[in-house]
Amino acid sequence: MKITRFLFLLMIVAMLSALLTYFFYNHFIIENTVNLDMYVNVGDHFGLNADADAIRFGMVKPGTSGERSIFVNNSAAYPLRVIILKSGYIADWVTTSDNNFVLSQNEGKDIIFEVHAPKNAYYGNYNGKVQIIFKKVFLRQ
Repeated sequence: MKITRFLFLLMIVAMLSALLTYFFYNHFIIENTVNLDMYVNVGDHFGLNADADAIRFGMVKPGTSGERSIFVNNSAAYPLRVIILKSGYIADWVTTSDNNFVLSQNEGKDIIFEVHAPKNAYYGNYNGKVQIIFKKVFLRQ
């Protein structure tokens, strides 16, 4: 009798563990990440850089701003949460038009990155990094 109860309890724990693993996998699994460099040149005039290999803001004057736009899209057959993480020297200088949002299947969105050079910034080249994380969505929040 005790063995039957033990096996029944073990089976319940195994099923609960499988269910929680499924939930965790579907809610927290990272589908894809995109890593981009960010560059800005602080100088005495404005300049553009249209290269598409990174987020290049070009040249801005101290106390002014510049912006670039990137298009993110979801080609998966399920919704994906998009999380944007910034790092590096200019991470605090850069704002995004949106962050931590959900893209439905075959949906896309333009994200505007805006850099604000501080008034006391010295002339020179500055950089940072952006990581765009695409996660599977189990429940929309």
